[in-house]
Amino acid sequence: MENTTLEQSIAKRQDIDYAFLFNGFTIIVFANGSHEVIGLPLCAIEKALQSRCFFRVHRSYLVNMRRVRHLEVQDNRLMILMRGNALPVSRRKRKILLQALSTVN
Repeated sequence: MENTTLEQSIAKRQDIDYAFLFNGFTIIVFANGSHEVIGLPLCAIEKALQSRCFFRVHRSYLVNMRRVRHLEVQDNRLMILMRGNALPVSRRKRKILLQALSTVN
């Protein structure tokens, strides 16, 4: 995995599908399937993006709302399906997410 600077990744914000935490690093996943590793917490990525299009759906996940196409309930939990991955939505963020999706797309 390549460690990329925050500025390089944020410059491609329109191509970001989602970002998530993994072992203390933030992994940014892009629309083309590639990913970049950033040695910063997810809150730093969230702050740098400063866009209504990005929403923190869980303490470990930040999604590009314009790329959300499918929601599913699994084991009584709301999940966002992106690129074959199921991203969890916290119970506290569920209602806010559904309202935000109606205004973004």
